[in-house]
Formats: sequence, structure tokens, C-alpha cells
Amino acid sequence: MTRHSLAFRQLAVLTAVHFMVDMLSGTLPGFLPVLLEKYTLSIGMGTVLLTLCAFSSNTIQLWAGTLRKSATRPLLPQIGLLLGCIICFIGLIPSGGGAMWMLTALVLILGVGVALVHPEGLRAVCAIDGTAISPAVATSIFMLSGFLGYAAGPLIGGTLVEFAGFSGLFLLIIPALLLVLFISMLRLRLAKDGAGAKNAPRLPGGDVLSFKEVFLVATLINTGCTVIQGLLPTCLNEAHGFSLAFGGLSAMLFGAGAGAGALTTSFLIRRFHVIKCILWEITAGLPFLIWYLCAAGSASALPLLFLAGALVGAGFPQLVVLARTAPNGPSLGARMGLIVGGTWGVAGILLLGVGFLADRIGIQAALFVSPASFLAVLIITLRLLWKHREKKMV
Repeated sequence: MTRHSLAFRQLAVLTAVHFMVDMLSGTLPGFLPVLLEKYTLSIGMGTVLLTLCAFSSNTIQLWAGTLRKSATRPLLPQIGLLLGCIICFIGLIPSGGGAMWMLTALVLILGVGVALVHPEGLRAVCAIDGTAISPAVATSIFMLSGFLGYAAGPLIGGTLVEFAGFSGLFLLIIPALLLVLFISMLRLRLAKDGAGAKNAPRLPGGDVLSFKEVFLVATLINTGCTVIQGLLPTCLNEAHGFSLAFGGLSAMLFGAGAGAGALTTSFLIRRFHVIKCILWEITAGLPFLIWYLCAAGSASALPLLFLAGALVGAGFPQLVVLARTAPNGPSLGARMGLIVGGTWGVAGILLLGVGFLADRIGIQAALFVSPASFLAVLIITLRLLWKHREKKMV
């Protein structure tokens, strides 16, 4: 097996694992309306479950990023995949007074499984031969698979539950077990602390923002994406009468657009200033996102979601690449845990507030928190760039 062939196979398995675990966590928004009806929960309480899953899966990544620092072979992704399959058993929880506690325990276990996959998975991507696959392209493809996985989750989960009931989720266990086997068969390695930063590409604009500032911008972008992908299926089902499958498809199109946009820009970032590209993308995408939210009751507005996602959500994977070399940051494992887990964790907490806001003003109106978050990206990032410019002029 040539080094190019080995590198591509390693990246293929890692991206498949990332897709699978994020897809498992993404199934919950797809069948949330049925879950709310079965257990007589409000949208706010349903959002609590979404938030707990996001919070546990992302904040625990901060701890998972510090585990097995000296390890040379991956182990946490296999464990994470097996724990992530707990979502497939959600239909076995009986109705009654203790149902909410059991649902809470289940989504927390799911979150732990998701958390264990990401930092070590990224370390494995960092260890792939950089002469065979560009680190920027490899990272973007890995992150793209997560976008696509979480985006496909609502469609897959909603469709399985709609046509086969909660027992249909058991089908997802099969590919998860196969991936655990494939990881064990490949010669995957883990990058050591410092190796990722040393081998990471120096991108245009990579030294403009500090790690903390990159973290802030990434958190705001992820908040805007989380609101759409977490609550849009429920909005379309409850406020406009669309099916679970259609709601899942809608959330998938937004996430798939974000992933496609990220992959496209990954081939261009060596030539252009990354931060400025993100600002231009969000500026161009905001009108399409607002346009869609105003016309969400019409199925013909669906293509706007993909276009909006491709523009406003494309910047996050590039921020992950920048975070590897941004000044004033922690070790590689902690950086990956923070930029991937911490940003989504904070976004999940903010989603909780949006859920209870939806109980008061309606879920359709609450979705406009998403474009407000992207607008905040523009304002804050421009302010940060201006601040750094002033420092250079002094």
C-alpha cells in the first residue's frame, strides 16, 4: 500500500467516523416533535434535551482533549461510537413521571460518546502524511463530514421514526459497529502535542487574531448554525404542518451547504485572507437566511437554506485550522477540544435560551436569533481587526 493510498484510506475512515457520531447526535432534532408529543413536553423542555446533549458532548471534549497525551494509537473514537448508539434505544423509555430524567441520562451518555471522538479524531487527522494530503484540506474534509453528519441526522432520524417508529433507529447500530472494526484494521496514528501546530499551514490572516478571539468568532458562527439545525424541524412541523422528513431535509440542506462551502474555501485559503473571506461570506449569506426565515412556510423557499448555509456557515472549519497556530493558545489537544467542543458547548447553552424564548414569542420568531448571531460575527470581528490594525500603527 503506497503512502498516498494509506493516507486517503485513513482520512476516509476518520471522516466516516466523524460523520457517524455527529449524525447520531443530529437525529434528535429530527424526531423531537414526536418525542414532545409522546412525553407531553413543551418546546422549552425539548430544547433542554438538545442543550444537554450539545453541552455534554462539547464541554467534555475539553477534558477528552487532555486524555492519552502520550498515546500513539486511537481508542477513544471506538468507545465514543459505541456510546453514541445509546440514542437508538430512546424509544424504550416508558412514559411517566420519571421519563424526563431517563431522557436526560440518555442524551448525556450520547453527549459523552460524541465528546470522546472529536479531539483524538482530530489528532489522528493531524498525523496523516501532510505530503500526501494537505493539512488544510484534510482538516476541512474531516470537519465537512461532521457538518454533513449532523445535517443528515434530522433527516435520517425523522424519516426512520416516521416510517418505522423508534425501533427504526436500531438500524444505525450496524454501520457504527462496522466503523469500530475498520478503525482497528487501519494503521492510524495520533499526532503528539506540538506536532499539529508545527505542521499546520501558515494561512493568510492566521496571525491576525489570538486563539481567544478565534474562539469567540467560532462560537458566534456555531450559535447561528445551532439555532437553525436544532429548532427548524420542530418549527416546520408544529408551525407549518410539514412532515418530520421534510423538516429533517431542511435542516440537512443548511448543514450540507455549510459543509460544501467550507470544502470549497479550503482550496482557496492559501491565497486569500481567511478572516476577511469569512466576513464577506457572512455578509453575502445573511440576506438569504433572513429571506428564508420570512418564507419558511413555503416549500419553494427550501433552496435558500443551502445557499445561506454555504455562505454563513462555511467559516468554522477554517477557524479550526487557524486555531492550530493562533497566538496565545494552549496545547494542541486542549486547542482542539476548545475550538471544536467549547464553541459548540457555548452555542448549545445559548440554544437553551432560544428554546424558552420560543415558548413566549413563538418558535418562528425565535429562529431570528440565528441571523442576529451572524450579524454579531460581522460587528465583533470588524472591531477586532480594527483593534489589531491600530496596534500595528502604534
